[in-house]
Order: sequence, then C-alpha cells, then structure tokens
Amino acid sequence: MSIHLTPEQEKRVQAVLRQGSYDSVEEIVEAAVSAVEQRAKPGFRGSAAELDSLLAEGLASNPVSENDFWSGVDRDTNTMLSEHKGNRRS
Repeated sequence: MSIHLTPEQEKRVQAVLRQGSYDSVEEIVEAAVSAVEQRAKPGFRGSAAELDSLLAEGLASNPVSENDFWSGVDRDTNTMLSEHKGNRRS
C-alpha cells in the first residue's frame, strides 16, 4: 500500500521525528492507525476535541520502555494493595 502525504502532513511527520518521540515513520503510522481505531471504537464518552487533545498528547510524549511500564504497574499495584489492606483494618 502506498500512502501519499500532503506537504503539510509530511512536515508534521518530520517534526515528530525530530522531537525524537518516534524512531521511524512506520512507528508514527502505527500510532496514527491505533488512534483512528480508538476513535472509531464505541464507548468513548468524550468529545472529538477531547480525544484529539489526548491523542496529540500521547503522540508528543516519549515512549515508555517495557521495563519502565512493568515497574510502574508493580508500583501502582503494590500501592493499591497496601491501601486495601489498610482499609480492611479500619
């Protein structure tokens, strides 16, 4: 499949690459396709503008390594478990 970008779209893609948020055009396209899939998914209760804002924020953020992701999950789970145990004693 070939994709043709307008000059403005190409500038935007190049700007994202320069920011270092993504390592390749393929990664940007994957993120964009995922965003479209999410937008098309029923159940999002926000407005289109809110979704666009969330998507732009996500695209501008730095990717999280798998190790950092799971460390965060572990930390958050441990916090929730501690809070739950504390609530049971009250």
